[in-house]
Order: sequence, then structure tokens, then C-alpha cells
Amino acid sequence: MPPQVEITSSTCDLATFGEFVSGKDAFRLENPPPRKWTNVHCTDPDPGGDEMYAEITNIGDGPVVVRDEAGNTCLLVGYDSKQLYLRDDDTNLVFCPGGEPAPQAVETKTVYSADCTVTHGVCDGIEAERRTFVPRHEAVEIWTIKASNRSGRNRKMSVFAYAMFQLTGTGSDGGGVWKDNHSEVRPHLGGVIVYNRDRSAGELGFNGCLISPQAIAGASGYRDFFTRSDFSLSTPKILWGWNCDNRGFRGPDCAGIVQVKLDLPDGTTGRVDFLIARCDSEEAVASLRSRWTPEAIDAAAADQRAACKERNAMFRVDTGHGPQDALINGFVKKQMVSYLVNKSGFRDNLQNDMGLALCDAGLVRANLLRAIASQNQDGSVPHSFRPWNLHHYSDKPAWMLHCVPWVLKETGDLAFLDEKLPYRDGGQAEPVWQHMLRAMRHLVKDTGAHGLCDQHFADWNDGLEPSEKTGDRESVMVTQQLCLGLREIAELARRRGEDAVVEECESWHAHFSKLLNDIAWDGNWYVRTLCSGGYTLGSDANPEGKIFINTQSWAVLSGTAPGDRARRCMESVDRMIETDFGFAIAEPAFTKFDERIGKFSASRPYYAENGGCYNHAAGFKLVADCMLGRAEEAWRTFLKVAPGSPWNPISNSCAEPFSFTNCYSRTHEWPGLSMYPWRTGTGAWVTMGLVEWILGARRHYDGLLIDPCLPRAIPHAKITRVFRGTRYEIEITNSGTARSISMDGSLLDSNLLPSPDGGHHVIKVTI
Repeated sequence: MPPQVEITSSTCDLATFGEFVSGKDAFRLENPPPRKWTNVHCTDPDPGGDEMYAEITNIGDGPVVVRDEAGNTCLLVGYDSKQLYLRDDDTNLVFCPGGEPAPQAVETKTVYSADCTVTHGVCDGIEAERRTFVPRHEAVEIWTIKASNRSGRNRKMSVFAYAMFQLTGTGSDGGGVWKDNHSEVRPHLGGVIVYNRDRSAGELGFNGCLISPQAIAGASGYRDFFTRSDFSLSTPKILWGWNCDNRGFRGPDCAGIVQVKLDLPDGTTGRVDFLIARCDSEEAVASLRSRWTPEAIDAAAADQRAACKERNAMFRVDTGHGPQDALINGFVKKQMVSYLVNKSGFRDNLQNDMGLALCDAGLVRANLLRAIASQNQDGSVPHSFRPWNLHHYSDKPAWMLHCVPWVLKETGDLAFLDEKLPYRDGGQAEPVWQHMLRAMRHLVKDTGAHGLCDQHFADWNDGLEPSEKTGDRESVMVTQQLCLGLREIAELARRRGEDAVVEECESWHAHFSKLLNDIAWDGNWYVRTLCSGGYTLGSDANPEGKIFINTQSWAVLSGTAPGDRARRCMESVDRMIETDFGFAIAEPAFTKFDERIGKFSASRPYYAENGGCYNHAAGFKLVADCMLGRAEEAWRTFLKVAPGSPWNPISNSCAEPFSFTNCYSRTHEWPGLSMYPWRTGTGAWVTMGLVEWILGARRHYDGLLIDPCLPRAIPHAKITRVFRGTRYEIEITNSGTARSISMDGSLLDSNLLPSPDGGHHVIKVTI
């Protein structure tokens, strides 16, 4: 186990690339990053309209995805397929604000924040600023370019926007949508419309447009018109004086290219805006263009900024570890919001809801209602909704039993349980409480030969997908998740006065706890899966896949491991799972395919789910550590999951310092390399782990519970927490002496604060 390392700017090497901007909840990139660094922007999750999820990098590219109410999901623009260029029309000098892909050298910096991304580029006396954002309430990506002439001479400039439209995706029924694209130039509408006329697209509106609200000089509709025959965006024809020629075309590489001219006398600034959106008709494009005036664009940007600021104020931390605090204070909230727009998985949405409830309970409530209504009458839940994926993953119902109570502990809104919702496959609408009881009773009956929960297609770990020859399997993890759910349902039932449900839950918890300890305990840890034929996944008897992290964490979370076993299994994680780069999902990795295991063993060894450092799973561990009072282990887990750890600096991981990432590689080719920023459940779990467990400002039905678990590295901490409309300023001193808690100067005899009253209170804690 690596020794404790004190975080400094040198150990995390953040200053090599840039810095968090004090008081601005932003990160300023001042030097080239180790790879393109991505920010995300999105609409609010919208139960009634289109949603957009858009990525933007420091050089300006990134995919754009739109999903409608039914779940039809369209990839408007793919990776590496959108760019912005400025050209001096007299000299043909061409540059990009981010410095690439055009070859001209540019002085550039990018400021990332939750509400927008702004890239500044200076070249040949022209200062160009590009702002990219997505409004809260309309699915449109908006670029605003301001070009200022500081060259000492008058300039005539052209601004070119480029986006190649993909227009493929998934229908609401889960079926694929392919493309047969056709572009049409519409100068009077300010740009280009690209239609997908493939049969699979039908009437789904898998069409896109790139337009400008300003008067345009011209437009073109195909990649090959813009690029030379090598199709490189680094050497487009505009370097040799090409102008948009108002031609459309048909084929797989239909694009929107829009040219706007600017006359820039010395000392003046010009502005151009561009819009990327899904569209159904020319009338819709005309409406889009007329509504998004520069004034409306700036108002929407201010609205997005205000919403992010309000969210960011709901909780703020000060642990004395600046970069990690800045990630939690300024970016993780947007990460959780964007994950609801990007993901359609039931488990993904509900886990994210638990963390997002800390800062935006309104979005969470709407998402929960929609998710729960996707449940089947037998209590099972499809893998995903919007679009549908009906594969039977066994963990889905368990998350309802866990998530809904944790959200209600945050909001106090127990009336939510009486909201009536339908079932996916028909039947009469029932209260949320009955949906939860159906989920619970489905899981307790859906068991295998040993009496544990059937694993079916897979459980939380998608890699445990069966092969054609894999037999029946039982999931230890889902059984543990059920046990946590049984405890949560029992507590709610007590508060509802439903004694029979309390007795039912307690009986089943005792039953499954005994089973787990009788047949899943391997001597020093809990196994992962029981397979037909006698094979056990996650046993010391195996040469590979001896131990899995999740069944150790969930043994603690579920309350099924007796005290001595809880300690021993977590110490096994310390000894066998922890690495310099983080926490392996399993160890050792599988190096050859095994029919009994399935897809998991066919994946690249030590990468992602097959033995990689899986940060989402480490989030479970962080909470389990705190439940056992393992403060040093919990803090080390937080540091290793957050980007820029002392053991895995950013120059090695390449991770964006402003986003939690899904996993770190352990392969010898890419040791410590980060993968999949933003699109991960890591953010929600690690946020809960820090705010509610390490700093200990934890939700409870009866109020805010104060129960810190601070390591030696945090002698003093502060946290601001808005809980049910009451603002708490909490200061914690880690003295190692007697515990005390005071509120507004008065000592309390309990660590449960008095009921929230809508006021502002100062809490001082000594531990």
C-alpha cells in the first residue's frame, strides 16, 4: 500500500498546464494539455422536449447529441468533426482560436467553466474569442466569435464554421438508425440543412442544421468541397482563397460550412454567431434563426451561468487541498446534470440522482418519476429507457430500493412515495411505494440454485455479460445490494406505520445475510459470482480474478458482514486491490477468455472492467471506508480517484483536472492513463463520499447528521451545505480529542442538527 503523500503543486503538476481561477469556478488552460481536454455543455434534463449533450475541446471540436422526449437519440455531429476558422481575406492567413487544426501559430488559452467554454487566440494582430455553450431550455449548441483588430491596419476577415453531420443513432425502441444524408444550402436561412433520408430514420427528424443569425457570404454542404483530397481539416481549401460556393450534395460526409465576412477597421470588434441544432423543416430553421438574435444568445448564456452558480452554492468544501476542492465546488454539479442528459440507463440515472439531490432536487424528482415509470409489473426493470434496452440486468430493481430513500432523506418529501406512476408493460398506475415493494419482492424471489439473486444477462458490471455457453450465475453483489435495500425499505415502512413490511424486510435481510456468510465468504473476502458447474468467480482458488472490489465494499454498505469480516475484507482490498493508480475492479486480470465468465474475460487485461482501476467502484469503497471509521483509507481513495493524484500526476494520466473520470489503465503500455471523463457515475459517488462521509454533513430523514471521518491530512475543514432550504456553515477541527458540536454558539447533545428552519446557522465541530 503506497505511503501517504502530501499534495503539492509539484506532485500533481497542475501548474504545468494551467490553474483553477480563484472565485470563478473555472479552470484556465494556459499551455498545451497532454491530450485534448474536453468540457461538456447540455440543456437541463427536460421531460417534455429535446435535450442536447455537447462536448467541446480546447481546439473546438467534440460530438453533439440530441435526444427527444420519446428517447430517439441522434448523433448530430461526431468526434473531430466541427471547427472554426478565421481568415484574412487579403493575405489568406488562416488561424483557429484554439491553435489547431490550422497550421498557423496562435497564442491561445482556454477557460473552462460549467456554463460555457471560452477560447482566446491571438494571431497577426487579431484577437479572437470563441464562446461555446448550450442554453438550459433549448437543444442548440451556440458559438459566439468576437474578433478584435489590434493590428494597426484595417482588415477584411472571413469567419468559417464547419460541422460534418453524422445523423445516426438509436430509435426510442432501441433499434439502430443509419444514414442516407442529403445537404441543402439555404442562404436566406443563414446556412445549411442536412437531411437523413434513410428508411430507418423514418419520421424521427434525424436532420441537422448549421446556420448563422447574421448575414452570410455563402455556405456549402459537403466535406469534400471544403477540404483537399486528403480530407484534412488542418489544410482546408480556405488557405488558398476558397470561398463557400452555395452547393449542396448527398452522401455520407454531408457537412455544413458557413462563411460570414467581417470588415474590421483598426481598433474595432466584430461578432458572429453560429447555431448547430436538430431540425424538422425549413420553417423550424427559420424560427430558430429569428429567435436566436445576439441579444437572446447573451441572455441565454447569462441564464445558464446563473443556474450553474445557484447549483454550485448548494454545497462548497474547503479541505485545504485546492485543486480537489475546486473540482467539487465548481464542476462536479454540472457533471451530474450532464450525465442525466447523456445516459439512459436506469442504474446510471438513479445513482446519479443520489448525488445530484445534494444540489438540484427538482431535476432529480422529475428524473426519478420518469425512471420509475419504466418498471415492469413483475418488479423487474429494463436496462435502460429513452431509448429502451430490454436486456435483463439483475441489479436494476436494487437501485430503486437504495436511491429513492437516499433522495427522500435529502428532500424530506415523503409524500413522493404516494405519487402514482404507470408500469412499462401496462396495468394500473400505483404509488411509488408499491413500485418499490414490487422491486423488493421481485429480487427476493428471483434467485438461483444457492438462493442468491440471479445474475441474468449481467449485473452492475456490464462485463459479466454471458457467452453462448455460460450457464446460470448468481450475483453476490446484487444480493448485497438487495440487503441494503431491505434496510432502507424497513426504515421507510417504520415511518409509514407498516409493521408487516418492516417484519418482512428484517426477515429477508437476516435470511440473505446468513446465506452470504455461509456460501460467499472465501476466508478473507467475499466472492463475486457463483456459476453453474461449481465454478466461483472471485475466489482465492482461482489463478485469475481472485478478488473483486465490489463485493467487499457492498458487504459493508449492506450491513451483511459481521464486524471482523467487514474489516478483513476491506483489508484484503488494501492488500490486493489498491495500486498506485487507484483501485482495480478485480485482481489479477483475466488474460484469456473463459466461457464460464463471459465478456469480462475477453476484454483487454488491466484495462477498464478487466482489472483496470475503476473509479466508480472506488466510490462505493470510499463510503464503506467511512462506515468503518477508516479515515486514512477513505481519503487516500478520494485522492486516487480525483484527477492529479500524487501517485498519478496529470502529465501521466492526461486527465482533465475539472472532471472525474471513469477509470485508469493498468496496462504496461499506458499505466495510469485516464479514460472516459464526464460520462461516469464516479462523480456522484465520490461527491457523496466527500461531502457526506469524509466531511460528514450527511442527509437524514430527521435533519442534517454531522459525522465527519477526517484523515490526518485535513486538520481543519469547512463545508457550506444548503439542506432543505437551510444554510449551514460548518467548521471542523480535527483535534483527536473529545468530540463536540455547537450551533450558533450553543453546544448540542446530539450530532443530529435541529430541524431545518430556513435560516442560516454556524456549526462548529471538534473531533
